[in-house]
Amino acid sequence: MQIGISFDGFAPYGEALTFAREAAAAGASSLWMADHLGYREPIVSCLGFVSAIPDVRVIPTAVSPYLRHPMPTAMQMATLAEAAPGRVALALGTGNPLFLGESGETIDKPIAVTREFVSALRALWSGAPVEQDALRFRLRGARMMFTPPAEIPLYLSPMKPQMLALAGRVADGVVLSAGISPGFVRESLAMTRTGAEQAERDYASLHTASYISFVASADAKRAVDQVRMKLAFILRNRFIDDAIAHSGIAIDQAAIIEAMARRDYEAASRLVPDEAVHAFAAAGTIQQCCDKLIAYRDAGLKEVVLLLAGTIDDQRYGLSVIRELQGA
Repeated sequence: MQIGISFDGFAPYGEALTFAREAAAAGASSLWMADHLGYREPIVSCLGFVSAIPDVRVIPTAVSPYLRHPMPTAMQMATLAEAAPGRVALALGTGNPLFLGESGETIDKPIAVTREFVSALRALWSGAPVEQDALRFRLRGARMMFTPPAEIPLYLSPMKPQMLALAGRVADGVVLSAGISPGFVRESLAMTRTGAEQAERDYASLHTASYISFVASADAKRAVDQVRMKLAFILRNRFIDDAIAHSGIAIDQAAIIEAMARRDYEAASRLVPDEAVHAFAAAGTIQQCCDKLIAYRDAGLKEVVLLLAGTIDDQRYGLSVIRELQGA
């Protein structure tokens, strides 16, 4: 099982870089930088990570085709790949409807928009002129004057059945949302497998990963309390409603979304019950966290990507889980 660390862009870049070094030293094999609007920029941050830390992979995630044009995205990622050949991937996702709306964007025809963006990036990275009439962009003979030194895998970050199937049809891998249970991971990956089989692709060749909200502590109750706000931030996304319904847990998602729209994080976190934390996160003692991550792995994941919550001391303590699992 590979273990990655996800950064949400909330902390200053210097602090993130310091912790990235510590995570890599503890055995993390990848660093994922989230594209949360209004926070630190993911591709720029990933360039800093790979320039400072040898061997780790970096993945900007989940970059939205509703906010970016394929040509500058292809340029940025090819430059990143030059800095770290073979250590770069890109995760694409539609983005959070709440924050997209604040930037004047709406999600329309996400399957077609995502498919066209994937096609455009791969065509541009070939170095050939690209002609493409897409729903959100036009390419009129656009071409890259340099190409990546190594293939850049493209992952999708899907939440709904059609997008999960699309990942199987066109992507190099899938990275599932945090805030879902191991059982829902299993169901989601089954949809991706179906998409791959329909396209006559080898599902086993796809990379399968998921973000997991995570806090380890000697005090299991404190770990649950610390991860609650991280989960509230995730549950603000209305597209995670299927995972909530699958769990059978009573969660007032509309109230969470409304609180997050006001940036009232405390109110949103109070709406996340303990039962949801136990179902949707890895929170507890080192052994409890190890057991939960193994359950996620056994649901079909090749990589777990930890969303570390709590204080910096909590996060450093949590690196013990990586050491424990990598030494097992």
